Amino acid sequence: MAQIASSSKVQALFGARLPILQAGMGGVAQPELAAAVCEAGAFGMIGLYRHTLDEIGVLLAQTATLTRARFGVNLVPFVLDADALLDRLAFLVDRPERPIVTFFGLPDATVLRALPVGMEYGVQGGNWDELEAGFDAGARFGVLQTTEAGGHHLGSTAREQALDQAARHGVDKRMVFISGGISNAVELRQVMQAGFSGVLCGTVFAATRESAAHERYKQAIVNATPGDTVVTDRFSVGWHTHRHRVIRNASCEESLPAGVIGSAYYFGKRYPILRYSVAVPTVHTEGLIEDMALYCGTSCKDTHSIRTVRQVLADLTS
Repeated sequence: MAQIASSSKVQALFGARLPILQAGMGGVAQPELAAAVCEAGAFGMIGLYRHTLDEIGVLLAQTATLTRARFGVNLVPFVLDADALLDRLAFLVDRPERPIVTFFGLPDATVLRALPVGMEYGVQGGNWDELEAGFDAGARFGVLQTTEAGGHHLGSTAREQALDQAARHGVDKRMVFISGGISNAVELRQVMQAGFSGVLCGTVFAATRESAAHERYKQAIVNATPGDTVVTDRFSVGWHTHRHRVIRNASCEESLPAGVIGSAYYFGKRYPILRYSVAVPTVHTEGLIEDMALYCGTSCKDTHSIRTVRQVLADLTS
């Protein structure tokens, strides 16, 4: 069977021959992962949280040394006020790397009215109305997140429900991707046949060799089954507005003191990590790794080893 390939529209915007976007996961999606995804034919993104402009500039420059392909950045409107978000967008639009911006969640109207001219962006949403609002504001693409996804949840739509509704919402007439638990070529073909332009995947890339996730976090994904994950609101320190799918651990099962359980060293600074923090354990993290936020979608069902990015993409598209 022929390898699954991008449409001409997807290839024109993203420069990707494979219809797969790598989620811009905070902490995990660093330059090495984003560049590896691009080099393997899909579209990679750097995960941003509250990074300063200088830090963003360093990450963009590092990624550009690893790939000549176009790549993206992911921003989270829920953790930045409008002015801070617009400052970062103004910085990004003038960068020589020309990153495509993805918003994890629909920015408020103040931001949408003031977006920099010429910025190419997409919106991830948890329902069809949010995607429609994003397209009305000028988004080039949308991503419908379903409840099988790991990490923070934007809505309550399950993947089967989204597939059933796809034709009614005209997904084949615009560039709409879907995310949540997609981990093999059968599922990708099903999504494409429903009219979606492709998929956005996170968990399968978090467990790759190129990911910046802590090795014990990667192994936890490999060891997990969908039944080992739970949607909870426990990990809300630093981002309290959304429930999230994680691997069930002691922090989920018990009410424990919310003291410091570790630290992360990033951009020359050491940051304490509280129990119930939003922070994901990365290669820069020390402490009680297994008790931290181990974001994981149901795609762990096909993640049986720590693979390379190329192996993941081959398994998704062959």
